Amino acid sequence: MTAWFAVVPVVVGALAVVLIPGIAATLPVRMGLLSRVALAGPIGVMAIGVAGIVSQPLHLPFSAVSPIIVALVVAIVLFVTTRLLPGIRVRPDGVRVVWLLPVWILTALAVAVIALWQVPSPDLFSQAYDNNFHLAAIAHILSTGDASSLTLRSIIETGKTFAFYPSGWHSIVAATVQVTGATVPVAVNAAWIAVVAGIWLPGAAWLAQALVPRHPRGIVALVAFPLGAAFGAMPYALLSWGTLYPTFLGTALLPAGVAVVVLAVRAVVAERGPRRVAALLWGGGMSLTATAAIGFGQPRVLVSWAVLLLPFVLATAGSLVRAGWRRGGRSRRAVTWSLIGVVIALVVVAAVGFWYLVARLGLFARPLDDRLGGPQAKATQSVLDGLGQVLLQAWPTGPTVNFPAVLLAAVVVGGVLVALRTRGLRWIVVSYAVLALLFAASAGSDDVVTKLATALWYKDRYRIDSVLPVIGVTLATLGVLAATAWLRRADARGGGALALAGVVTATSGVALVAGGASASIGRVFAMPASHATEAIVSAAQIEFMTSRLPMIVPVGQRVIGDPWDGSGLSLLFGDREPVFPHVNGQWDPQRSLLALHLQDIRTDPAVCQALDALRVRYVLYNPHAFGGGDPSGNHFSGVHAAVEAGLFTPVATDGDTSLLEITQCGPLTTG
Repeated sequence: MTAWFAVVPVVVGALAVVLIPGIAATLPVRMGLLSRVALAGPIGVMAIGVAGIVSQPLHLPFSAVSPIIVALVVAIVLFVTTRLLPGIRVRPDGVRVVWLLPVWILTALAVAVIALWQVPSPDLFSQAYDNNFHLAAIAHILSTGDASSLTLRSIIETGKTFAFYPSGWHSIVAATVQVTGATVPVAVNAAWIAVVAGIWLPGAAWLAQALVPRHPRGIVALVAFPLGAAFGAMPYALLSWGTLYPTFLGTALLPAGVAVVVLAVRAVVAERGPRRVAALLWGGGMSLTATAAIGFGQPRVLVSWAVLLLPFVLATAGSLVRAGWRRGGRSRRAVTWSLIGVVIALVVVAAVGFWYLVARLGLFARPLDDRLGGPQAKATQSVLDGLGQVLLQAWPTGPTVNFPAVLLAAVVVGGVLVALRTRGLRWIVVSYAVLALLFAASAGSDDVVTKLATALWYKDRYRIDSVLPVIGVTLATLGVLAATAWLRRADARGGGALALAGVVTATSGVALVAGGASASIGRVFAMPASHATEAIVSAAQIEFMTSRLPMIVPVGQRVIGDPWDGSGLSLLFGDREPVFPHVNGQWDPQRSLLALHLQDIRTDPAVCQALDALRVRYVLYNPHAFGGGDPSGNHFSGVHAAVEAGLFTPVATDGDTSLLEITQCGPLTTG
């Protein structure tokens, strides 16, 4: 772990990338440190995403400065708005910085240690299926300067000019590389720590402040911070499964996104006159910002956001309807028309959603029983097992389920009991229970109802259970505060509650490490020295690409290979674009021809035509397939057949990886 100390400056740089745009944007509004940082995360990610989209048509390369320009525009709008509507305000945090910063830093350090305990070097990276694409996308942004979410997916849907994929995560890493000069793998790890420290932890603490009543806000924040590191489902599980970096970013944004809506609705209901208008504009603007930020992280996380907030919206609407109905007269008529409008809106939304599922996603194109049957979706336990894991805080974080975190489970259950007895808080128990049921069903049942209920999460238990800690941190905070009050150990400064929160987090961390969470992450990040089999690439492959490709392959030419053997990372490590940057894609006709029929180069003129069009004269070859290969069959058989038939001329090899020249088509013309 000592090698990780050198990453501290890179983490600081990543924190700057994530937080500086949001902090700059909120300067015109008075607020405390925690509130400002909690809001800076969503605003910063929104600014990063918008900058990526706007830069493309302006023919400006994306850089770390681009989001700051967007943030300054937001700051100007807020400055003007606060002068016109002085009612815009954010309540003080009530927490002293001298207490907050040490707790914050120690908690972030605890997360990093638990997660990366068995990852010996920051140069290592996740060798999982999804990360192959994410690394290729980061390399694409750094190479082309194009960070637009509207086109990012076109690197694997090569026949399209518009192909949406959220670029928030990839842009954060790319900007971190630009700011710090770190390599992409180091920047990925630093950005993960920065998102935890700069978005997840302050967001979870701010949400707890927004929800927990009758306790000093400062004490609530100090208790919630360490508890943000205690849950195996978030942030650890998404690092070992997937690895789902965009989902991790979107989920990290959820606490602040929920807090923004809750505080906005409360303010609009409570205020009158100009202050209500100010609350409506501020709350609406911040809610839209959170929506955009989560969308630039991973749009499917917006469904989780809706599930979290729906009970709150229904509870608040129910209270307003009852109050208006009791007043009678014009209030009752307003309630009636409002209900009619809501029903019409719900019908329209349901119709549009049904159309999207049928027309765009092909809901009835084949039997539902045939869908969502992959390894991420297949039930591997019973529904009762899943409910037991929620109750005992024994989360799956890889191939095994972690040991129960008994103290954490106890304070969460205690928080549930407190919330059920507290008016205005029962809705968080409903949100937690709904997500718990969805998780248990996704992990324990393959029936059609479960597939329909969990389809927007790909029926992936890890995507669903990662949302539970969003509310779980608040429930645990309630439980800790109730326990310390019951034990009569809470003093005026909250020292007893903070100590108990620290003990809960420490015991949970021990359970995570002992139960296999750290080991699962270590296995995913493991890199063989040479001759990779299960891994995407070996250290020797990386060295070969880094040293040989720039020396031999001319600038402007692509290299072809089977991406299952790591050749899709040639741009990242060798500065030469691969024909196939990922193992799965919707390829244009030229790439499709080469993938399956490269061996026909001597008999089919179309092969040379495709190679000329794509500017290819070299094959990068390492005969292995990570993760056991494609379960649906080899979709790049032409590459293997051509190399194994000896059609191409070897120009470099290290005994493991080879670079071969294609001579049958003659030299490429320049220009």
